[in-house]
Amino acid sequence: MEDTTMSHARPFAKTALVVDDSPVERAAGKAMLEKLGFVVTTVTSGDEALHLLGERHIDLVLCDISMPGMGGLDLLDATRTQSNPPMFIMATMHNDAEHAIASLRRGAYGYLAKPLRMPALQKTVTEALARYDEEQISARQAQTLARQDRLTGLVNKAEFSRQLEQRLHDTPADAASGAVLLVKIHGLNHINHSYGRSAGDKVLQQAAARLSLLVRPSDLLARFSGDIFALYFNEIPHPQLEQRAVGIAEEIESLKMVLNGDAVSLAVVLGGACAQAAMGIEDLLNRADFALHLARERSRNRIRIYSEADEVHKRALSDQLSTLALVRAALDDPRQLSMHYQPIINLVSGQVSHFEALLRLKDENGKPCNTGEVVKTCEVFGLIGRVDRAVVKACLDQVQSLPHGTGVAINLSGKSIGDPELLQFIENSMEALHIDPSRIIFELTETAAFYNLDEVRHFVRRIKSLGCRFALDDFGVGFSSFYYIKELAFDYLKLDGSFIANLSRNPNDQVFVRAMVEISRVFGLKVIAEWVEDRETAEMLRGFGVAFGQGYFFGKPMPLPR
Repeated sequence: MEDTTMSHARPFAKTALVVDDSPVERAAGKAMLEKLGFVVTTVTSGDEALHLLGERHIDLVLCDISMPGMGGLDLLDATRTQSNPPMFIMATMHNDAEHAIASLRRGAYGYLAKPLRMPALQKTVTEALARYDEEQISARQAQTLARQDRLTGLVNKAEFSRQLEQRLHDTPADAASGAVLLVKIHGLNHINHSYGRSAGDKVLQQAAARLSLLVRPSDLLARFSGDIFALYFNEIPHPQLEQRAVGIAEEIESLKMVLNGDAVSLAVVLGGACAQAAMGIEDLLNRADFALHLARERSRNRIRIYSEADEVHKRALSDQLSTLALVRAALDDPRQLSMHYQPIINLVSGQVSHFEALLRLKDENGKPCNTGEVVKTCEVFGLIGRVDRAVVKACLDQVQSLPHGTGVAINLSGKSIGDPELLQFIENSMEALHIDPSRIIFELTETAAFYNLDEVRHFVRRIKSLGCRFALDDFGVGFSSFYYIKELAFDYLKLDGSFIANLSRNPNDQVFVRAMVEISRVFGLKVIAEWVEDRETAEMLRGFGVAFGQGYFFGKPMPLPR
């Protein structure tokens, strides 16, 4: 006698539904499926079947295609939207390819011709279960991959966020708060560029392994983004979070690795935030992320735990982002950027020597922005190159309109000095506009020269080869002022205004200014004094031998007359 029992019993595939308007086929299907180990229910129509499937889970449906009312294929379609739809095996008296293809395309696991035969049914059911098994394995693997970071084996950002949101939701209002800590591997890009991405991957894997040893089973650990890991600690007060952060930093930085024969150690930056009652995931992660930003920018030990006092910094960052948006809009519409010109006076003749061009930008309310903050923001966010080119263009376009053939001093950021595009832009613009290069002076601050000495030296030589001149601005506020006089071929020294504002009342400032005049003579430089606010100061500067003066006593910055 033929054994009709299935070769592998499946604990999850035990219920079946036979849907057929023929009592003979319905009974035959029920009997055969029961022999295969299923608990079988029968119905006579698609509508009845759909109602039953909405009330309880069925593993396998053996369904006739052609029935009055809702047909088998319509029933199949109607169940595809369910979260865990049953396997369908379609049956019909029409043994043709068209019905078979239509069934399989719409999601059926098999197709049988009636009258039903046990060998064919058993084979089709076995194949359907095997296919279902493979799909479930693939689905579980895909689900795991969707939650897991492949490189480190940790959960990824999406899964970390999902679990964190659930924990915050489940935490009672009177329970001790948890905390998020973000750990950034500092310098990973340098490792990738110097040793290759495989070396960077090794660094991340070892960091993940070490972090895994530092968390409790109740904590969460994830690879949050490229070089950032995220941890969530259950029930940890603010002081302990900082202690944990210090310990984690020490552990990661104690890792020693050999990359391409070089001994390499890691550096980390950490930012954390403690959860508060009714705090949502977005607020908590935003606070931790902002603390990480402050740790990178301001903290000496490169660890920062968010506090309410950081709201001041957050507002400052918000202001920076607003300024950045204004600058971007102005760069797209140059009419929003304007240049004002302040005269620089020859203290002997009393005539205008040249003008300093000063950038002006207004906010959405028409209020002038602080130019220093605008420049600082653009330097931080990498926009200063575009701003400097816009300023150079505006000044070169307008220099012919300055009175009496005078020149213009154009300020450049130290961040732009190493940009070869700026050099080429200046050369091309001056040639195209047929500008006398002796009318153009570029100003660079002493601080910028300190950080880019080699680039500044090359830039100054290249610009001076065109016939332009150079001024060293804010002279005297740094630590290496005299070194720059010797190393860089400037034409002017602009004394920082802090030495001029109280010159008539401060003997020390008077000594400094006299000394600068004598030194400038040795090197063939001319001195410009800023912040000249009154006649007494102007006459004292002239008496000291200062060549030029600039300040409100001589004139405020003004736009060119239309």
